[in-house]
Amino acid sequence: MMRIATWMAAAFAALLPCLAFAQSADSKSLTETIRQVSRHIGEMAVAVGSTDVEVEDKLRFEPYQQLEDMFLRDDVIFLMRHGPTDWSKLDQKNVAPTDCENQRIMSVDGAEHMRDLGTLMASNEITPSQIVVSEWCRNQQTLTHLFEGFDRVDPKIATEMPVETDASVNLLLSLQGAKNVSNLRDRISAWDGDPDRKGPLLIITHYTNIEELTQFRVFEGEMLVLDPKRDNQVLGYVRLQSAQPDVGHFADSLGSPLLAENEALDMVARYYEALSTGDLDQLGTILSDRWVANGASPTDGVQDIEGFLNEIRNISDGLENSRFNVDDVYVTEDVITVIGTVYGRHTGEIYGIPATGREVSFGGIAVHRVKEGKIIESWQMADRLNLLQQITE
Repeated sequence: MMRIATWMAAAFAALLPCLAFAQSADSKSLTETIRQVSRHIGEMAVAVGSTDVEVEDKLRFEPYQQLEDMFLRDDVIFLMRHGPTDWSKLDQKNVAPTDCENQRIMSVDGAEHMRDLGTLMASNEITPSQIVVSEWCRNQQTLTHLFEGFDRVDPKIATEMPVETDASVNLLLSLQGAKNVSNLRDRISAWDGDPDRKGPLLIITHYTNIEELTQFRVFEGEMLVLDPKRDNQVLGYVRLQSAQPDVGHFADSLGSPLLAENEALDMVARYYEALSTGDLDQLGTILSDRWVANGASPTDGVQDIEGFLNEIRNISDGLENSRFNVDDVYVTEDVITVIGTVYGRHTGEIYGIPATGREVSFGGIAVHRVKEGKIIESWQMADRLNLLQQITE
């Protein structure tokens, strides 16, 4: 997400869209679409060539440092809350789990989100070995739409998937629901993987059950990854980038700074994506009419959009296979600070210095000031001296 700029504003264009990170051999086999968007957050896009369906959303997970435990082990649990629902219609008192006419069910947008979630999971080979699902209509609908997403990638996934509908994961304390989370806890603790199939166990249950068991609050469609070998410890979460809090369980936090922070991070991510592609239309939706860039050029103190893009083109041509690793992202009120390192091979002229063919790396910081939902000013600072030393010595 946060890919930082400086002179690297250039390296930006080439490197930011394919934000790279240090991968083990195993994690490379998982997917080549993973991006580290901050120190602790990673994202996955749909793998190229895996489906003809375009999915603009991303699969977001945290913490990035638990990548291999979360996605490469078959003995973990994906504990999922059903997908997004229509909160204009609430459950009637004592409604039966299978009485879809009288309970809150999945929204049209929620159904599409779950299809996208299934597509992203299957595309990145993150599919369960078994699925356990609540009897409630919104949970059954979640499963249906996940399978539709799986089908976009490989129809065999859904047709061959073992599925169990289990009343013990029904909505806690409701009519015909679970009385407590003892059975759910025992089921998770006993999971050691399927000897015949690869993948974790996916349990599609409810907010109340998940909070009671883990003390974590989860969005609709979000999955917590639990490790039975560590006393059901929560390793992290997986959810769509677009996932939002619902009015039913997050009304107290809909205006919280954390949500504003997520929006700010996503906006700056779109900024770097637009820079990388030269998409002036998208930049226009992100940057204020008064936006200026400071420090991108060693000679021009302040630049407008056109001057900034020219600087990017002038420098990005000098680096081959450039990439940017995010080290830290900080959000404080209206300021976003991104710290990272640029890597690449010097194969073209930079600052008048002809290509040396050397591998180079140098640090940089970008600071963006946000006002009224748009970036109004940016400061780009790179360790140019370090870069020059590497290509002149």
